[in-house]
Amino acid sequence: MQRHFFLLVSNQEILQQNLGKMLKIKQLFNYSNFLKIKIAAMNVILIFAAWLVAFILCVIAKVIFDDASDNLMNFNPFVNGFIHADISHLLMNLGLLFVFFLPKVNQAYRFKKIFVITTLISFCYLPVSLATGIPAVGVSGTLYFMMSRACLNRRNLLLYLLFLIVTVPELIQFLNFHDGNAHIVHIIGALLGLLSLWEKKVDYAFIRLLNP
Repeated sequence: MQRHFFLLVSNQEILQQNLGKMLKIKQLFNYSNFLKIKIAAMNVILIFAAWLVAFILCVIAKVIFDDASDNLMNFNPFVNGFIHADISHLLMNLGLLFVFFLPKVNQAYRFKKIFVITTLISFCYLPVSLATGIPAVGVSGTLYFMMSRACLNRRNLLLYLLFLIVTVPELIQFLNFHDGNAHIVHIIGALLGLLSLWEKKVDYAFIRLLNP
């Protein structure tokens, strides 16, 4: 009888341990986490769709305007934020954007606002591209916007360090227009991301425009 009692107690302990593990797994994959991943994935899918539309427009422009189409599309601030140099450039930006859409501070962003921010960054850079004759393409400005918000929205030394590691090289190289990286676009995105965090402190329409 005593042996059966100890076996029963032991089985109950094992059952409780297994239930505890199952609850941890459930918490890991609870609805809120699923929703975060779903929203981030949807934004990435829509950005990919915007790239596809931009690619089709580039093909149509090429057929109609031939070589002049490059300038027509690459200098167009409504389109060039979604044009990418190649598929690896696109996939890298989409992967990093997915990561930076996950933090709570960026979860409220939807594609409509992402499009506004991407276009705004392109317009901010337009005078530079016209002056240098070198356009910037890609959604990396928006990536730096989201990264800036994710790293600077709360006091966290590791996030501050990550922000510095990523942005300091951009500041050092900001006048380098020939290495294939749009350093000024990255800086503009990071600065706008920082400004967007000041909404509670400064009630400006421009800053409200940057927020979801």
